[in-house]
Amino acid sequence: MKKNKKILIIVWCLILLFLLVWSFTLNKNDNDYLLSIDIESNNNVNNPVDYSKIINDVRGEYHNNDIVGILSIDNTNYRVPILQGEDNEYYLNHTPDGRENFMGSIYLDYRVNIDSSRKLLIYGHNSSRIDMPFKILEEFYDIDYFNNHKNMSIITESTEKKYEIFSVYVEPSDYSYMNLKLSDEEFSNQIKMFKKKSLYDTGVEVTDTDEILVLQTCSTHKDYSNYEKKYLLIILRRVL
Repeated sequence: MKKNKKILIIVWCLILLFLLVWSFTLNKNDNDYLLSIDIESNNNVNNPVDYSKIINDVRGEYHNNDIVGILSIDNTNYRVPILQGEDNEYYLNHTPDGRENFMGSIYLDYRVNIDSSRKLLIYGHNSSRIDMPFKILEEFYDIDYFNNHKNMSIITESTEKKYEIFSVYVEPSDYSYMNLKLSDEEFSNQIKMFKKKSLYDTGVEVTDTDEILVLQTCSTHKDYSNYEKKYLLIILRRVL
């Protein structure tokens, strides 16, 4: 009896330990996806910025040549590498250093060119429990947050692109925003749709000649909890 009691106590201790570790995993603040390399040191007011060196330094940091850019949100410490694979599946569950992990990466749609395409699509994971790579995007439900973080930038090998947000909304059914082969008329209609669906008026005007950036992640907004698939979209126009 005493032996059985000891075994039972050990089993319960192991169960308790597992639950504690599991709870910690769900609630931890894991910022490993943020850039750890200092790219500011590459900037020198007396010399042109060497964007190629910046990207190559980040590639060296992660030992991965699939890194094509760096995404940052103004007025935050959010700065992440942008990956691009041969499909839109690999970096769903691989980190920037190539490890298989459910956190995944921030990655660019394989069908576009980060320097020359007029519409870019960038994806990343979100969660209501874990600090996932694109969880920060849900802050933009709040118009006050938008007012203080309207701008983002992307560094590529050749330049730094500046963007401003013109639409924020949750899409539960119409995924046509992912279409890339668009005529000029279809592109114009899509921009109008983005503006119309926005949760609030950003006050930003967009033209048919603007370059567009679409950031996509899963939405955890309670108003869309009954939908199987619902994506939060942050849509920006290039300003520089």
